[in-house]
Amino acid sequence: MLVDEYDVSGGGIVTELVQDEQEGLRHEARERDSAWVKGDVGPEERSQHYGHRAAVVLFTGPDMTAKSFLARKLEAMLVAEGRHAYLLDAENLRRGLDADLSEANPGEIVRRYGEVARLLTDTGLLIISTTNSFSLPTSQIIQAIQTLVNPTPVVTIHMAKETQNLQEEMDLIFAGPEDFDGCSHQILDLLKSKGILAEAQGSLPQFQYSI
Repeated sequence: MLVDEYDVSGGGIVTELVQDEQEGLRHEARERDSAWVKGDVGPEERSQHYGHRAAVVLFTGPDMTAKSFLARKLEAMLVAEGRHAYLLDAENLRRGLDADLSEANPGEIVRRYGEVARLLTDTGLLIISTTNSFSLPTSQIIQAIQTLVNPTPVVTIHMAKETQNLQEEMDLIFAGPEDFDGCSHQILDLLKSKGILAEAQGSLPQFQYSI
């Protein structure tokens, strides 16, 4: 029952308990963040200096859709603009941090990736990656990473071979793209509209965010 001052304004019945598939990761993230040792430089100071806020840009989609190619092109374009961007390929973690894991533990592989991304985004970096090295369903990968890097935004770019069966919940979708420079510029525009990338103002390193 919902009460607005002295009036009943609504109500409902709980019929079932909805399972939170990210409950374990949420608990881990809360425990980690509550004990996080912070420096004297905050995220807003970093964003003003770098000209962007921290974010994870995640390319999803089936194999052979040029996810890695566009991810590398986006990283190069951001760095050329003076942004602090880094291609964090999970395959590199598999050869070091994840060397003790097998394919039978895909959830732990994503969890470790999310924790590394959390560390890097805390430095103010723009992290760019793909889902190529993960074997979990795309929705589970996105939810896990979002949970671990929260409140840093995760921007999802879906690459498809055709216009059918597109992932409508994604931030941006490309179906069989050929103009990858154009795709990169669309992603930059999206990041600006979300208040992640700022526009440079004048010759001095001052930046203005859209939101």
